[in-house]
Amino acid sequence: MSLPMPIADQDAYLEFTNARIVTQTDIVHGTLRVDGETIVSVGPGSSASSAAIDCNGDYLLPGLIDVHTDHIEKHAVPRPRVFWPTTSAILNYDAAIISAGVTTVFDSLCVGAAGKPFRKRILPDLIQGLHATGAAGLLKAEHFLHLRCDLFDPDLEQDLERFIDNPSLRFMTLMDDSAPRRSDDYYRRVQRERGVTDAEEIENRLRTSHANDPATAARVRPWIVELARERGIVVANHDDSSVEHIREAVELGLSLLEFAITDEAANAAQAAGMTVIAGASNVVNGGSHFGGVSAEDLVRRRIASILCSDYVPASLLQAVFRIAGNDGGPSLPEAVALVSANPAKAFGLEDRGALSAGKRADIVRVSTFDGAPVVSSVWRQGRRVL
Repeated sequence: MSLPMPIADQDAYLEFTNARIVTQTDIVHGTLRVDGETIVSVGPGSSASSAAIDCNGDYLLPGLIDVHTDHIEKHAVPRPRVFWPTTSAILNYDAAIISAGVTTVFDSLCVGAAGKPFRKRILPDLIQGLHATGAAGLLKAEHFLHLRCDLFDPDLEQDLERFIDNPSLRFMTLMDDSAPRRSDDYYRRVQRERGVTDAEEIENRLRTSHANDPATAARVRPWIVELARERGIVVANHDDSSVEHIREAVELGLSLLEFAITDEAANAAQAAGMTVIAGASNVVNGGSHFGGVSAEDLVRRRIASILCSDYVPASLLQAVFRIAGNDGGPSLPEAVALVSANPAKAFGLEDRGALSAGKRADIVRVSTFDGAPVVSSVWRQGRRVL
């Protein structure tokens, strides 16, 4: 959804020169030109215009596209039982997003508790607040809605019907973290990650999870998929760990998987022709904090073609520079595509995601410090937002 720009009018024509421009196939040392909201040319050589922006050899990247981040929760509920004012939480979150070089973000919100009861409380306020702040032109990034559906939540169907026709909704995931679908040890690790420290409480939750009726998930999965299909909304399976999980997804007509947690599932997804989303935070951490499969390994093996931040927006750019060109890994243009052109294609946003003529002028200027990427400036649709 295109919304008013948050920063005042500026020149409709822009030139960026003396830049390392990362295209889909190469790094061009040269000049990029923008007319209004659109890139009109990219080529080698310098501009003689005194109005050109001298990038001093910095990189120019397409605006990053983050298709899964629950970072908004950290602003809405910064401490247990602390509920921050909604508008303030959203604006602080948006500032974190744009400062990470992300110009298009999918705000990941749970329909159902998914192990964290506060999620049910914040869901309607955040959806309404994102709409209101966007309509007022207060958001620097473009925001879409990503609903993560807890298949065993008793209010799932009622709540989903309430939000399914939201015009910002572009992505839904099917979440089944029940113990029967995972190993007991994995389920315990998930609970500890969610802040449950009491061993007896974890065991109580484990027993409750085992008592969930698998027929519930079997019934709501196709219902959700059909709701989404009728509206052109992308649906993905989530945290798959077995060949059976992949077979189930394929039978539902799904072609997208986020967070394969085992090699078995990742290999099966690739064999089935599915697009695999992996976590950039996993890459930066050097592996999964759950003990799952390495996202960097999935990228190097050309299994994962999209990276999302998951929970730290800055991880997108950090991951790109970590894996680019190292030990047989992707080139920098290939690594950048993981967070720009590839998600743009998967989610029908092909007006953006690359620095080429005709594309939307979402541009990130990046310098480096001690080898780490630093976001210097950001333009969205040809207007500077950072």
